[in-house]
Amino acid sequence: MLFDRFSLLQAAEVADVFEKANRLDAGASAPRYTTTYLSASGEHVTCSLRIAVLTQKLPEHAARHRGFRALFVAGGDGAREAAGDSRLLTWLREASAAAGTVGAIGEGNAILRAARAQHADAVRDASIVPAIEVALDTVRRDLGADAAHVVATQLSWTSLPKPVSIALDSHEPIRRKIRDSAQWIARNCDKRISITTAAQHAGMSERSYLRHFRAEMGIKPSEHLRRTRVELASSLLAQSDLPVDKIARRCGLTSGECLARLFRQVVHLSPTEYRSRARHDPS
Repeated sequence: MLFDRFSLLQAAEVADVFEKANRLDAGASAPRYTTTYLSASGEHVTCSLRIAVLTQKLPEHAARHRGFRALFVAGGDGAREAAGDSRLLTWLREASAAAGTVGAIGEGNAILRAARAQHADAVRDASIVPAIEVALDTVRRDLGADAAHVVATQLSWTSLPKPVSIALDSHEPIRRKIRDSAQWIARNCDKRISITTAAQHAGMSERSYLRHFRAEMGIKPSEHLRRTRVELASSLLAQSDLPVDKIARRCGLTSGECLARLFRQVVHLSPTEYRSRARHDPS
């Protein structure tokens, strides 16, 4: 379930779990999982990166949601406003009781709490367990632990609320170290981070760290850091009047020029252009 100013990166991470699971189950006559994006309006919803996503309107009767394997509530800057939408909350309260599995992505927890969903177990899980873990656990139940393990090692996550621990290979200390390291990088993206520093924090040699990080996360540590910084900078540009140079420093970069170069590579806009669109485009 999406809303204006949701986090596209976080939502995509959850959808990616099921897409990768479908690839593993390629022998099936039809894809096991189909992702449907819902919203109150059923029209284009604009994410925090100013990208429009086409959605379907919430079913008039939440009971129709029984055909869905799982329901996930997006996170992002718009969650607070969405938590005040009485129509959305009424629908979510009913749908949470009907859906087999309910998960919240980041700030989506606030929306679930506001809905006072009647599905007690789902709400308790959503308040504690990250949506990524809920999604992987769904795959584990459907396709087995080995399949869930393969999916987990292929994911390219940009934000980790906590190390994922669905008992796939929880006995492996290296995997846990890498998950912890990815979380540490995300928390400290406002600082200058070198591979040497990250490897030392993980208690590994640089060569071993790079190899295990790539195998576990699907991307290099530098790319994980870059994506995290883009999301932080996007939020600061849209929500504050801070100069670009100051935002760059808050994202661990040396100058506004460095931030501009990063933005053009990832968002294909300059920071100033992005801020203008974020401030003036209709939500």
